[in-house]
Amino acid sequence: MDWNDLKYLLALERRGSLAAACKDLGVTKATMSRRLAALEQAIGSQLFERKPSGIALTPSGRAAVAVAHEMERAATALDARIAEVGDASVRGTVRFTAPAWMAQRFVIPFLPELKQRYPELEVQLVGTNRVLNLAQRETDLALRNVIPEQQSINVRKAITLSGCVYASPLYLERKGTPRDRSGLAGHDLLVYEGLGGMPGFEWMRDGPHDGTIVFRANDPEPLLSAASAGLGLAAAPALLGDAHPSLVRVVSLGIGKSDLFLLCPEELRHAPRVRAVSDFVAELLLRHRAQIDPFVAFGKD
Repeated sequence: MDWNDLKYLLALERRGSLAAACKDLGVTKATMSRRLAALEQAIGSQLFERKPSGIALTPSGRAAVAVAHEMERAATALDARIAEVGDASVRGTVRFTAPAWMAQRFVIPFLPELKQRYPELEVQLVGTNRVLNLAQRETDLALRNVIPEQQSINVRKAITLSGCVYASPLYLERKGTPRDRSGLAGHDLLVYEGLGGMPGFEWMRDGPHDGTIVFRANDPEPLLSAASAGLGLAAAPALLGDAHPSLVRVVSLGIGKSDLFLLCPEELRHAPRVRAVSDFVAELLLRHRAQIDPFVAFGKD
């Protein structure tokens, strides 16, 4: 049995489909199928079944995945332990996840600076709004606005993210500027629907208010695009909203604030490569605090 083949089964169990597992591992579907077939042949049992709803593990598959998780945790612990007692230079791969908009607009432009500092460091950036599982090592480091419930996760507060409601001048000329949240009758709302939520602005989606929801999206970028077109009022982080020349702040509807956290498995907190990326991201956030949290004078809404 080739123990490396267990990582293919682990990826399949986590993502639920061959295509998604292939994307995570960076391999072709042919390679994935071949390695899974070799694993089944070595074990002598069928490990999964293809069903209309996706991939389902057999009892043998679940047993194999349990062992794979134990091996992964042991490998992670070994990696961190060697980093503590051995060569502490920053090298290797760090899988880092952040919301798609922040990864594209904020993290990626500064990666050359990180590479210059640590030439032997490779970053696998996963820009997604999907909440990856840190405990199951779907990622090594995450930037999030929520703290997971899993045990053994190291939590580091990075910064406070703030924002407000935005609209186009054309929309406000047509509909008027609302005085407060209780005066939204006749107004059109563009709301965020997705994992992690938009802390401070759930009231736009859930109420109570007299506004009418006319558009939903799972990312703030399309909300702001719709607001720029004059479709309605959209809540978004100031880092994004202030960058749109065709939008203005509607601060009468309140200031939204949410803490951002850097999270990693406890056993990786001292690994030099993970610490290097975590410190770099934290430094970036503080360096751009004026754009990330421009409403300090307003306090909490």
